[in-house]
Amino acid sequence: MNMLETGSGRTRLRLTWQRWGSDLHVHIGGGQDHIGAAALVGRDPSGKAYARALAVPPHKEGRMVRQAAERLHAAIGGNVCVTGGVHLDDITRDEITLILQDVEEGIEQLVRMIRGE
Repeated sequence: MNMLETGSGRTRLRLTWQRWGSDLHVHIGGGQDHIGAAALVGRDPSGKAYARALAVPPHKEGRMVRQAAERLHAAIGGNVCVTGGVHLDDITRDEITLILQDVEEGIEQLVRMIRGE
């Protein structure tokens, strides 16, 4: 399992990932790490793209993992599964905004790493 970190302090995130042939699994975690949502993006046998996300109620990470999976799929072409769970007690709106920015930054770092840039 590979890992990179992004953000700092209370909003520090860990992205762990594993390649499975041309496919990729990524987990985005922070605070009290867990799995609150999962997204799968790929193509069916006819070549039609699909994207699905599931979140465990009342978790709010569904949109975050779906956007990350869509970006990674666009970059690598294989099937991509992204799971995520970020829990901070008494999280603020500013911290949520910062976490979402850090996720984007982390995903872009991961894309560059996978491409060997």
